[in-house]
Amino acid sequence: MDTNWFAAAVARIAADTRPPRPWADGGQLPWHDRNFSERMLTVHLAQDSHMASRTRDVIARHVDWLETLLIGRLHGHGARFSILDAACGPGFYCHELATRGHRAAGLDFSPAAIGHARSSAAQAELEVRYFEEDLTTLPADLPDRLGPMDAVTFWFGELHSFPPTTAAGILDGLVACLKPGGLFVLEYQPSDLFPREDGHQWQACDKSVFSDVPHLWLQEFAWDEAARAEINVHWIVEAGCDEPRRYVQCHQAYRDDELVTLLADAGLAQPTFHPPITGCDERFEFPLLVTVKE
Repeated sequence: MDTNWFAAAVARIAADTRPPRPWADGGQLPWHDRNFSERMLTVHLAQDSHMASRTRDVIARHVDWLETLLIGRLHGHGARFSILDAACGPGFYCHELATRGHRAAGLDFSPAAIGHARSSAAQAELEVRYFEEDLTTLPADLPDRLGPMDAVTFWFGELHSFPPTTAAGILDGLVACLKPGGLFVLEYQPSDLFPREDGHQWQACDKSVFSDVPHLWLQEFAWDEAARAEINVHWIVEAGCDEPRRYVQCHQAYRDDELVTLLADAGLAQPTFHPPITGCDERFEFPLLVTVKE
């Protein structure tokens, strides 16, 4: 049996930079890749965990909380609110909002997720607008295309998936879509929940979000104290492929005061912290920080 491919794969993995540097050695999964996004959609649609998208009952409770917040802050009992969901995935939050009569819009970079969201809205005859956009390069005319929004939501700690300077630019683009006095609802991952230990794990997979054929999935976890960021390196080794595929995820940790400052720099004031809405799973549900556009 020819094992040269395996030796080459091991050599490539062994030669990698260790520890990996956050953001400098990669930092994002290939959300816009068609095949990856279709495999990831399967995980989003699964209702047996909260790993990628929350289960629909949890999302309904989140939207209950959001409606109560909007009514209390914007004094609009019984009103239709306009809400933009950033990193909306397959549109579960937008779908729930539109079912309740609100004007919902969603942004996401995954073509499969946006395709599913649009198809689901059409089948349910819901008026939801979806935009396939990269949050790091939002078009300047997006606020005009949307119209002023009562609220922008950013669920699941997704803001942590970007380095601070990029996150600041994303916030500027999203806040531009808010009307004055509108609410920015950020679900964030507290700094003390980030693991500080380095680690490794591997598994043999028939398929995963990274591949449709049998493969080894090796992961390396590292924490960079200076950058206060975690790095997760994924290696995908398929039989017969000399070059393993390498993917990286980074997540930035913020102290509460750093988050407040980041949002304030984007024109958001009056910060209010809220505990997790349901407490369903501390690994996949986090506290919220609500601010107001000045």
